[in-house]
Amino acid sequence: MSSTVTLTGVTSITPNSFVYKEPVFHAQKIQQKMIEIAKFIDDQCKTDPKIRKELKSRSFTFVDPYENPTTHEYLDHEMMNTIFSKYKKHYVPKYLQKWIKIGKMNETGISPLSENELKSSASQHDDGFRFVTYGEINISIIYCEGIRPQSLLLPALLTDNIEKIKKQIQELKRLKTTELKSLI
Repeated sequence: MSSTVTLTGVTSITPNSFVYKEPVFHAQKIQQKMIEIAKFIDDQCKTDPKIRKELKSRSFTFVDPYENPTTHEYLDHEMMNTIFSKYKKHYVPKYLQKWIKIGKMNETGISPLSENELKSSASQHDDGFRFVTYGEINISIIYCEGIRPQSLLLPALLTDNIEKIKKQIQELKRLKTTELKSLI
């Protein structure tokens, strides 16, 4: 008994149209080219500082783990994950660098940045945008003995106290009473 695998792709009759066979491969190739171009432009800016003044830029504010804001100017072509890596390296203490994530603050709390936002360029965010550093706390909610605990990843600021974390859990899970115990 033999089996046959058939690969299909979208091909077009018109000679100048796009052939769509491996979208992930193409997306990765485009991302790699964007990184190469950004590196080339950065190298040119280091060689000739006048070039930097001619390129479009915007400022972002980052709030560090201790809630101190820092504002810097970034060129529109710079990749967000590169900006965040540099920020963490220069402004976040070494012992927190693996734990800290970067997100944005909204009316309901902290929102983590999506993979697409991390892979985007600075031009995708408004001038003056404010990013916040946070950590994730792994919480297990036990409703009663014998029932499997429910896990929850809660984004929290380094300066959040236990009462604020307790309030966030109550709001998320609509619990009337909560008792927190550390398993460390």
